[in-house]
Amino acid sequence: MLSSALIIFFKWAKANKVKTRLVPALSPDDAAALYAAFVKDTFAKVRALRDVEIFGYVSGMLGNGGDLEAHLTAQSFTLREQQGTDLGERMQRAFQELFRDGFRRIVIIGTDSPDLPLNYITAAFDSLHYSQNALCIGPAADGGYYLLGMNHFFPEAFQNVPYSSSETYRATLHQIIPLSGRLFTLRHWYDVDTLDDLLRLSRNLQQDHLPFTSAALARIHLATREQIAVSAMT
Repeated sequence: MLSSALIIFFKWAKANKVKTRLVPALSPDDAAALYAAFVKDTFAKVRALRDVEIFGYVSGMLGNGGDLEAHLTAQSFTLREQQGTDLGERMQRAFQELFRDGFRRIVIIGTDSPDLPLNYITAAFDSLHYSQNALCIGPAADGGYYLLGMNHFFPEAFQNVPYSSSETYRATLHQIIPLSGRLFTLRHWYDVDTLDDLLRLSRNLQQDHLPFTSAALARIHLATREQIAVSAMT
């Protein structure tokens, strides 16, 4: 059994349920298709991690994920349902479950940063490998965080934190700095939530790096990369 685990938190790609801040620049269906591509590219990228077991935790019921679930299942990824009433509790339970399963180093990411460099994730696991009772966190440009990792279960990291807020990262630091663990902070990155974020991703996009995202953008008929740029200026 491997001692390191990566948790990927994601949702099923349903119209009007994901990437809603990209509407109306994108149609709800196109936003959902783009999100599905983000998920596929994220899972594909992390396959390159060495000696790390990957777990996809979905906000939704297994068996209800349509084409996205079929794709991930065909790739032999382990999928589990998120448990809990809010994001903090769901993340806490996922960490708790995998620590109970015997993993010693656990990192969680989402799927809103499809071009997150793989070496950021590798750096997170490295920090947890060489220090006992360690935590690592990757701050996001919007005030949240794109990654959290630990090699000892610190439930305090998920308590009294306003999630999906510009204060999420700051509040999480407030919770974990007083703890006895050593804290490592990674470089900043960004989530793709808004039109400006999507423009940034489009500029960074490389066909061989994010093939599903590239293909999804090429298929979008109401908002190609050129049309997105026009919408951003109006």
